[in-house]
Amino acid sequence: AITSAPAKMLGLNTRGRLQSGMVADVVVWRGDPLELSTQIQAIYIAGEAQNLDNRQLQLFRRYRRTNP
Repeated sequence: AITSAPAKMLGLNTRGRLQSGMVADVVVWRGDPLELSTQIQAIYIAGEAQNLDNRQLQLFRRYRRTNP
């Protein structure tokens, strides 16, 4: 949510850009992040990929496979 220009104005010279050797928090979207139907593809916090699995997804997968 922050780019290099606002980061510089706030004195955050190490934030707001993706560059080799820098620490970053990044969200990768499958489309326009302002669209309600867009899903998150990946999240990286401090350069480490985060697990996107949660209890809601686990329950969805479990009960979606019901016998007719």
